[in-house]
Amino acid sequence: MVNLAGESSGDALWLTFGDVVALSGDFFPPGALFDLAAAPGRGGTRVETRDELVGALKVATVDEAVTDPRFDPGGDFGHFAFSPRADRTDVERAVRDRYLALAAVNDDHFVVPGFSDVATGSGFPSAPAAYRHLHQVALDAAWALGRRRGDLTLAMAREAAAQHYLTDSFASGHLRTPVAAIRRYWKGRYPGFWAALQRRVASDTATALRDVSAAMRLLPPRYLHRRTLSELSLRTGVYPELSMGDLVARCFHDWDNAHGLAVDGGGEVFGDGAIHQGVTAELAIAAVRAGNDDVEVAYRMGASGSNLRGAALYDEVRRATGAGGAFVAETLVPRISAGHPQQNWQAPDAETLWDTPIVGDRGTTVGEALVEMLEPEGQFIRQLDSLGEGLAGAHGPFGLPVVGPWLSRRCCQAFHRGFVEPLAREPAPMLLDLVNSAERFRVSAPV
Repeated sequence: MVNLAGESSGDALWLTFGDVVALSGDFFPPGALFDLAAAPGRGGTRVETRDELVGALKVATVDEAVTDPRFDPGGDFGHFAFSPRADRTDVERAVRDRYLALAAVNDDHFVVPGFSDVATGSGFPSAPAAYRHLHQVALDAAWALGRRRGDLTLAMAREAAAQHYLTDSFASGHLRTPVAAIRRYWKGRYPGFWAALQRRVASDTATALRDVSAAMRLLPPRYLHRRTLSELSLRTGVYPELSMGDLVARCFHDWDNAHGLAVDGGGEVFGDGAIHQGVTAELAIAAVRAGNDDVEVAYRMGASGSNLRGAALYDEVRRATGAGGAFVAETLVPRISAGHPQQNWQAPDAETLWDTPIVGDRGTTVGEALVEMLEPEGQFIRQLDSLGEGLAGAHGPFGLPVVGPWLSRRCCQAFHRGFVEPLAREPAPMLLDLVNSAERFRVSAPV
């Protein structure tokens, strides 16, 4: 257990070390994580407070299809006012919106993401760079806490936040996928993809809304579509512009996570739901322990009265742990063995990419891998479906305060029936149709 907030019992927020690793980076920028932890909540109902941290843990249980007994009746979080699918309350929607926004700029979660033309979530160009900086922040905190014999877990919480980026560096899907380069390449080819996607979602939702509600059939179809598109544009205005490159990058990331990569020194590493395969967990846990050891060393240095700070402190920590120019945890990050078939993420157009082997010159194609990624019960579809709640705002597509909540729920139902279900059932025609809709915006890819 680590404490993310104040040292008094009334101010403290205790979560597991793993909770903080999971929340950092994906759900909250590291700095915001601790700012929100310090703001008192109210049983899961108050945005911009620690309620969002607990809400993110609830969202994770739904999207990852896992059970967390803390949310059961009588559990630590059993009294929090969350919905069954973690997508209905203001807190849950705030968490999901931020998750999507960070996912679109998560180049800093990859070891070699390539050049990015957008600001990343942590502001660092890669996972190793983000970890080093945040690890040093944790060492500074540990030294200061040691000087006053404070609560070491406050520094361990900072280390846990840093280790999101460290542990990402052990996931096979993060080791070689050039996520930034993929996004730039395909956004350059189909810059109209985001607009085409919004139009398609609005059209399919408006059509399905007429099917699920007899009252909606009394309205002119074009008017209903226009209102739905207007509300959708307003709802997604807080999101970064998503591109075909986001979908392609996710596909290559998921493929390597599931199929693994051989690494120098022997064995294979995997990612996400497959981390217990190969040597992944063994290597990652060793690095986690090494990072924690550094924090304890820095704390003891502070407690001993050492005046070393900044670079001098980091050098002394490395000396004490037998490290050289890099911290021990950094030296344990795996290196991919030579001889892997290359990733085939470049193609002249989407149709060609669809039929291209995802790696090497034979085997599963990119299109087949995308279909697998979009399977009806998969994480991607669960996350997409959760965005439907509140799609048309709290007052529905017409901004009506009385019947608006009812209309909003109907819009959620229509989004699922009109867009999500068909996408999961037959991804190929819908995805290729989206690309064709964006085709008129096609330009040459950036160099």
